[in-house]
Amino acid sequence: MEGFIDFNTLPAMIAGFIILWMILARYLFRPVIDLLDNRQEDIKSTYNAAAATRMEADRLKTQLDERLSTIEAESRARVQQAIKDAQKAKDEILEEARTKAEEALKKGRDDLAREREKTLVSLREDVVNLSLSAAEKLIGESLDGSKHRKLVSDFVDRIGS
Repeated sequence: MEGFIDFNTLPAMIAGFIILWMILARYLFRPVIDLLDNRQEDIKSTYNAAAATRMEADRLKTQLDERLSTIEAESRARVQQAIKDAQKAKDEILEEARTKAEEALKKGRDDLAREREKTLVSLREDVVNLSLSAAEKLIGESLDGSKHRKLVSDFVDRIGS
């Protein structure tokens, strides 16, 4: 025996190794390789499904963001319109109140002017009657009523002017 290798049994060992290799390749390596290939395909399909799901999620997120932006814009527009409507209603209410106040003030002034005129007419009549009474007492006799009234009325008008 020379060293560790026995050259007489070497061809049998090589032949046994080749036979063992063929048996292992057929019954062990092939199923393990098939199992690894299947596993690789499963991983690849899972990765592709995850990528597709992620793309769909990104698409949905973009779509929802756009929708949210649209809703926010509509909301802002509605708020602005509500503010404009409220301002318009406020202006209308203020204008209506101003108009009513002006009408009430004008009516009050008109009523006051009418009452003043009535009071002046009544005061003139009272002055004329008092003047007639005073004149009758001073003169001692009664003057013609219409003529006397005309004289006193003209006198009072001159004093009033």
